[in-house]
Amino acid sequence: MTTTTTENVPVPASHLDLLERPIYAIVTTVMPDGQPQSTVVWVNYDGEHVLVNTARGRQKDKNLKLNPRITVALIDPENPFRWLEVRGIAEVTEEGGVEHIEALSRKYTGQGYYGGFNTRTTPETETRVKVTIHATKVLAFGQ
Repeated sequence: MTTTTTENVPVPASHLDLLERPIYAIVTTVMPDGQPQSTVVWVNYDGEHVLVNTARGRQKDKNLKLNPRITVALIDPENPFRWLEVRGIAEVTEEGGVEHIEALSRKYTGQGYYGGFNTRTTPETETRVKVTIHATKVLAFGQ
């Protein structure tokens, strides 16, 4: 299911560095029974949207098919009282999924994903999806 929205609340310039640096984030989606489900993820920012990546069939993917609401939170590792939370609606697409996970892997590990960081799967054994978050609320705390 692909859901889009025209609304997108911007991330304040004061906290953009949290998205630009290789800081691990927590993404939360909603399980079918309403229980929140959180996962540590890599993120990046395209200048307008926060983006994450997953594979078809994983819990995040299943949850987003049923309910596109998503939250991502990042904590500054140098100041835990400085953080960013982005709540929104996810747009999920296979288009560019492999390229996106490769870019994230280079950002976070300095190497490619397939055949580098990840030695368990290949683009032929899993389908990567790019998740674009259309922000409906952004909370930025700390300086």
